[in-house]
Amino acid sequence: MTRTLSVERLSNQAETMEWMNSFLDKFWVIYMPAFSEMVMTQANAILKDQAPGFGIDALSVDEFTLGSKAPRVDSIKSYTRTADDIIMMDWAFSFTPNDTDDMTKNEIKKKIDPKVALGVTVGKAFVSKTLPILVEDMSFTGRLKVKFRLSENFPHVKMVSAQFLEAPTIDYGLKPVGGDTFGIDIMSFIPGLSKFVNGIIHMTLRPMFYAPNWFDVDIEELLSGQTNDATGVVAVRVRRAMKLKTGNPTEPNSINPYVQIKLTSNAETEVTTKVKKLVNDPVFMETKYILLSHLEGHYLNFNVFNLLQDKMDDQLIGTCDFPLAEFLQEEVHQGLVKSIMNSGKVVGKLELDIKYFPSLKPIVLDNGAKETVTDAEVGILKLTLHEARDLDISNSVIGLLNPYAEIYINNDLVRTCRRLRQTNEPHWDQVWEQYITQQSETDIQILVRDSVDSSVVANLTVNLQDVIFESGRGQHWFNCTDSPDGPKVKLSANWKPLAVDDEVTGKVHMNAPIGGLRLHLRKAENLKNLESVGLVDPYVRVILNGKLRARSHTIEETVNPSWDEVYFLPVANEHQHYLLEVMDAEPEGKDRSLGTAAVHVADFLKKDAEGKWLPYEGEDKIIEQKVIFNKEEIGVIYYSVSYFPALPVYSLSQIEDKQGYLEDIENAKRKNLEKYRRDKQRFEENPKEFEWLDLNTQDDANKEPPPKIELTLDEAIKYPAGNMIVHLLSGNFSKPDVFVHTLFDEHSQPSGVSPRSVGRKLHAMSSGESFIRDLAHSKLIFRVATVADVTHSGQLLSEKIFSTLDIYRQSFKKPVKLNVGNNNFVVVRLEYIPSEVKLPPLDTVLDVGVVNMTIVGAKGLQAMDSNGKADPFCAVTLEGKVLKKTDKQKKTLDPAWNEQISFPMVSRSRQVLNVEVYDWDYTHDDRLMGRGRVDLSQIQANKASQVTVKLDTQGEVILSVTFAPEYIRPPLEAKVLSALHLDELGSMGSAVAGAGGKVGSAVVGAGGKTFDGAKEMGSGVKDMAGSIGAPVTGVAGDGLDKATSFIKGFRKSKHPTETDEVNGGGNGGNGAYSSITPRPSDSRNSTDQSSMREGLLAPKANHLRNVSTSSAESTYAASISGPESVPGRVSVISLEGWPSFEQPLEVKVVLKTSTKTKTLLKTRHTKIDREDNKYSWNESVAFRSAPSGELQFTVREHHTFGKSKNLGTGAILLTDISSASDDIIVALEDNGKLKLNVKYLTG
Repeated sequence: MTRTLSVERLSNQAETMEWMNSFLDKFWVIYMPAFSEMVMTQANAILKDQAPGFGIDALSVDEFTLGSKAPRVDSIKSYTRTADDIIMMDWAFSFTPNDTDDMTKNEIKKKIDPKVALGVTVGKAFVSKTLPILVEDMSFTGRLKVKFRLSENFPHVKMVSAQFLEAPTIDYGLKPVGGDTFGIDIMSFIPGLSKFVNGIIHMTLRPMFYAPNWFDVDIEELLSGQTNDATGVVAVRVRRAMKLKTGNPTEPNSINPYVQIKLTSNAETEVTTKVKKLVNDPVFMETKYILLSHLEGHYLNFNVFNLLQDKMDDQLIGTCDFPLAEFLQEEVHQGLVKSIMNSGKVVGKLELDIKYFPSLKPIVLDNGAKETVTDAEVGILKLTLHEARDLDISNSVIGLLNPYAEIYINNDLVRTCRRLRQTNEPHWDQVWEQYITQQSETDIQILVRDSVDSSVVANLTVNLQDVIFESGRGQHWFNCTDSPDGPKVKLSANWKPLAVDDEVTGKVHMNAPIGGLRLHLRKAENLKNLESVGLVDPYVRVILNGKLRARSHTIEETVNPSWDEVYFLPVANEHQHYLLEVMDAEPEGKDRSLGTAAVHVADFLKKDAEGKWLPYEGEDKIIEQKVIFNKEEIGVIYYSVSYFPALPVYSLSQIEDKQGYLEDIENAKRKNLEKYRRDKQRFEENPKEFEWLDLNTQDDANKEPPPKIELTLDEAIKYPAGNMIVHLLSGNFSKPDVFVHTLFDEHSQPSGVSPRSVGRKLHAMSSGESFIRDLAHSKLIFRVATVADVTHSGQLLSEKIFSTLDIYRQSFKKPVKLNVGNNNFVVVRLEYIPSEVKLPPLDTVLDVGVVNMTIVGAKGLQAMDSNGKADPFCAVTLEGKVLKKTDKQKKTLDPAWNEQISFPMVSRSRQVLNVEVYDWDYTHDDRLMGRGRVDLSQIQANKASQVTVKLDTQGEVILSVTFAPEYIRPPLEAKVLSALHLDELGSMGSAVAGAGGKVGSAVVGAGGKTFDGAKEMGSGVKDMAGSIGAPVTGVAGDGLDKATSFIKGFRKSKHPTETDEVNGGGNGGNGAYSSITPRPSDSRNSTDQSSMREGLLAPKANHLRNVSTSSAESTYAASISGPESVPGRVSVISLEGWPSFEQPLEVKVVLKTSTKTKTLLKTRHTKIDREDNKYSWNESVAFRSAPSGELQFTVREHHTFGKSKNLGTGAILLTDISSASDDIIVALEDNGKLKLNVKYLTG
């Protein structure tokens, strides 16, 4: 009861902090002088060389003190109901040295005021004078929210976030001239200057510190640079030693030399070469890999020894060293010859090759997020063994263990943890770092033993990829057995990929992918609602190794979304995992996570008797999985998984070094055989200490892999589906610091992104992998962009689309150089691992494409009028979005419309396409006569078919449909294509038309010229209808051309524009897809933004001081426009009832919705009309909002210098003025009446 009451009190009441203030009062007096001295010393050291010139010879801080009165913590409010790893508090604090209410007379008498004096020296030598600039009487008051995110690792605080809940109060006095004697405080002397300066301060700090923005400090990242964690690997190749001497004279062939390599920064690091017997000029040719943590000030030491058979210590011949700071200038040092020294004498030479491989830094995306490369095979593993629990105590007599742990990596013992006494829940926090050459093939084994008899009380064997994946999502506990009550071990792994060269990667024989995954994302239920008003807008990100591979569309305002989307994903090995992260789409700032779920590929894999992977068909098996949000299970996600195995073929790296690959296999078999013999011998010698277990050869993990085959080009291309890998080897570009994106087919997310180019050249190799469904019709897209995460067309330098099959043919035997447009070239090689599984037709390109539909008519409709007739018209809807409405046919039950429409479908088998027939009514709402679903999954592609749709009431609708299969990629800005994005495209089209006047279908192309949206290629959309492989026209261009090309096909303009007349567009029957004109693949350059604005926007206005401002971008922003958004217009007419003010007045109009508050309009400032005794503006602005929105009005007194003063406010709800046509009067304070006109029609 007491605990509950204390939690309630902490949550609802603020704590006084008098104990802390009492401590600060005493500590401040002691600490302040030392702090002031430290600040002056450091500041003057910096200012010494910072004189700006122009007569100013020097700058210095002559005095710095914050006074004798300490800052105060007024109160603290704690949030006790946050997540387990979150600590959040509100701190109310103040620093008011001039407030003497709580001070005694003696304290006031001794009080020292805050003061900062900046000395400005003017002149030279003896003709110089130092003038003081004084800042005095500083005060600061505010309320700060502080949030700590805890973590497992030291210092156990991952992130510290802070925000001011409101703008803090800042005050000070400034005397720029005159000093203490004649100085004048200009902040109070000049009216409005203080407000003006504070306004600039708040304007600068608001985006960083003021709510709802957070200022984040990553403590772990800051401290990571101060730790001894490895940051790179040095590869030392010891070639040979020459002319070694052990004395004078040295007999020939009398030395048994070997080389010991040590690091000055880590005494534990020590590697040695093999001993060469009886040779004075030994040849070693050995390569050693050593982890490095620091470079500057540290050395590699090479000690050359002579092995003495009959003595304990070997003879030191001599030493030499290599400064690690050399890697800061050059990372590769070939053919180094170092002199071996002993007592100042040269006793030989040592020939070396030294290479430094630094760790790759995370890719920083535009939103500030960091994307770590976790799929690189070569890197540094940092493994932490934290603890264990639920150990096996069945063999303990007293029920307590004395445990210790052994860490094995690839069956090699690398670390033995300390022994603990009498505990069943041991904690070690043992850290081990190691250089790993093949992540996917690395196994980790943790053996926990009881030191009493060395019996195993926990045995965990896990693949490194599993540990990295689970650590990345915060799951650190691993079960040692299948039973949930069995032993558990807590592990975490950090992976640092390395920038290795061709020599290292050539030694890594990557295995070929094992197949593809079909992920059917269905729905989610009971997700976490992070919104205080309304509901979240969820979507799902499909992530592989930290990289986004797919993204669903956003469902607005729901915690029970239904997506029904299918993704085809590659599977590299049985240890792969896909992370499903449910996100809340935010109109401003970063999207918020609603939790994660994991798809473990191993759950769906099984081998046959020959060791081959078996296919898994799970489309009809719906998997229900909990969503993990902040380590709590909140919500459920539903999906289905199918697996398509690949043929057991050699990978490209194995084919190129087949002999080396076969030697590695033989070496691994020989090593396992030797280990088997050693273990058997130990068991036979001590049978009571060990237990011999025969492995189950029927277990998939212990089955021998099937023999691999090598396919010819003709054999490989016979298989239509499989894994396609693009190896990007190098590149030359027209601009520096670019990224190369690789995409396939209709994918919106890249399969691979290269590292940033060094200047105009790309040397670091990378790859991108995808599972393609139809090789003959597959498209390969290369983008050259300035960023790693492309969000709009302005970030593209070039984009070009190729036939995947053509490039695969060309690069089958050797790499091929491709021109990807705008003088950008890449060198690539494709690798194809086919799958034997034959996909259903609706899982191939035959499921996606363009529908050309003619609404012929209807028969036998239901009578709706008293005369036994009706006035029917037909509406076509896709996923609930209206694509087309026909004209009405009066007084008939068998109408003939004969109207056409063309539109794309992402999936004709899953998307819901309906026809709805309505009875038109002049005075009332149209009445629904019937609805029916159009099933296009059974019609034949590229052939006109007559479809009869039965209505759910009476009658039928007759359609003529042609489905043209082709891959359709979403608009670049939309990220995902769903229900054609009619809301977004409609809003964009309206805004463009309003801005440009008469736009129609003419948009600006890549080269800056105008072209017809119905004749140019969109964002990579291609036509496979007539001749498969040519592009379809006008589907989805980038930027504004996407909007116009889509809208032209879906909407019929009442008043055709000039452009419509010229291009023959605008008729409802001929949409953007009415004529499909194939053309060869070509490059698409980045959109010329300046040309686009010149073509679409109004001319620039001359500079005026007194103008009103509004933002078309803000009024039509997607953050305001929800799924139920309706366009409107608000006009500010006049204000009366108020007297004349000294300064002119202006009106600010703000639109407030559940997700955002946005300024629509700031009118010009005007004075009162003496004749009418009122203020007049007559200004208007368009907006778009859901009916739940609210318009807020603020009348302000305008001040040129200083902050405008609010005189009155008012607000109206859009639901209250829906469909109103008359002017509206909003009552303000003191009988003020603001006259408005709002046009907002909700239906």
